[in-house]
Amino acid sequence: MPKLHEIHKELQYYTRYFSENKLYQSSKWTGELLLGLTQEEDLQQSNFALQFIQNNTDYKYQFLREFIPENNDIICVARNLFDLREFKKCASLLQSLIHKNESAMFLYYYSQYMYGELRKEEEMFENENSKTAINPELKLLDRELSKLYEQKQLSQLNLYLYGLILKDTLRLREARDVFIQVLNQLPCFWSVWLELCKLLTEEDSINELPNHWMKFFWISNFNLEKFKNANCVESFQLLLYYFRNSNFIINQIANAYYNNQEFELSLEWFERLLSIDPYRYESLDTYSNILYIKENQGELANLALQSFTNNKYVPETCCVVGNYYSLMNEHAKAISYFQRALKLDKDCLAAWTLMGHEYLEMKNVASAIQSYRNAVEIDPKDFRAWYGLGQTYALQGMNQYALYYFSRAVISRPKDSRMWNAMAECYDKMDKKNESMKCYERANSCKDKEGIAIHQLAKLYDAIGKEDKAQQAFEESLKRKDEEQVVDKEVSEALLYLAKIFLKKNDKERAMQMAKRLYDFNGPERDEANLIMNQLNK
Repeated sequence: MPKLHEIHKELQYYTRYFSENKLYQSSKWTGELLLGLTQEEDLQQSNFALQFIQNNTDYKYQFLREFIPENNDIICVARNLFDLREFKKCASLLQSLIHKNESAMFLYYYSQYMYGELRKEEEMFENENSKTAINPELKLLDRELSKLYEQKQLSQLNLYLYGLILKDTLRLREARDVFIQVLNQLPCFWSVWLELCKLLTEEDSINELPNHWMKFFWISNFNLEKFKNANCVESFQLLLYYFRNSNFIINQIANAYYNNQEFELSLEWFERLLSIDPYRYESLDTYSNILYIKENQGELANLALQSFTNNKYVPETCCVVGNYYSLMNEHAKAISYFQRALKLDKDCLAAWTLMGHEYLEMKNVASAIQSYRNAVEIDPKDFRAWYGLGQTYALQGMNQYALYYFSRAVISRPKDSRMWNAMAECYDKMDKKNESMKCYERANSCKDKEGIAIHQLAKLYDAIGKEDKAQQAFEESLKRKDEEQVVDKEVSEALLYLAKIFLKKNDKERAMQMAKRLYDFNGPERDEANLIMNQLNK
């Protein structure tokens, strides 16, 4: 990493550069990173952080560019027209400058691209079922920019626009190569890094990417996208030394812990995030999911009210409010808010999935299936939608169908014990004991936090006569329950099996321990305990 002063200069330059060229999302990202940069006075409070930065600083790195604002009158007026969403008028005004000025050329083509995106949104709004709407300007832009690309007359920003067009026309390999060219010249262009997250796979070599400090951000984000949560947390926590108050980094760490089902840790990071950025709305739907899981009604109500007050016309706010109504068992109201989220963004994955859950609660199976299918169409790698489909069919007793959808969820999340447990349960219902046992073993190896797999494995081992394995599994299940201070049916089943097996092995002391604990239960367990105690007393 460069010196903090050099990072400050670079981020300041790119924030102004992207803002001037109307690339507001990238400007916002670099700007927020700039504000989150660790200050010299912060380092005086932590010797460890100071030592870490000193040991990992590239003192030779220098950023030499200087930002020079554009003073052309026509371009200044055109930029105002762009902000007012008068895209056609903006392009018309710039037509005489496109071969004289790089900024004018980019704004000319970019305004046409945005005009096409506007027409596409209008068509989709007018025809609600239209999923085939395309940007009507793509063909013209493709023809003109490809010609300029072959003649090597495209600037870095125009290359970015050309990459977007290649991606929209599904020429993904070419788009990838063009985006890499852009990053070689504009390494802090975060929107391009995000595009490459979608286009690069784990098999692809990342050696082609520029060897710039922004690469650390991309690798960390790529790990999060691929659910390599431990790697993501580790790398982002190292970056926190340089960007102590970066809301982006804190948000990514919170999401990584959420993906890893470490909800308490995720909650802490989300609370830290909101203390730094109380008016944000990005990722609040994920935060609300945690509060929903923990049934924290008061905090979820506060979050819903705060989100609604800050900005009620964003999909994230609608999902937060929907989660609140769902927790209150007002499923119809929850669905109405998820539908509102989809009107604001038809590709809102969280809204489709959460709406599927609500329909399932209301026993509206057909609508639940349709919601989950829409989510899968948007992102075929989204395990939540596949898992939801599997649950829907499992509840209908259609285990063969459920098995297919759970297997698709497993492909997306091979280290998630919930997916393996769901598959195992389907196999068990289909009386395929061996397949069920393999799935439960896989779930157990994936750190099954709920302890479902180990108890079910114990019962399966018992069913097929593997006494030693059954005993070991029941003991492990009982130990887990004792640590969690839980008393339920699984505890009584484990105690009863262990009491009988210890009696069989003539280990009277341990058999008596287990039998005595069975007296804490009412019903047949107590009768079984009496029988065992009678045999022990003979």
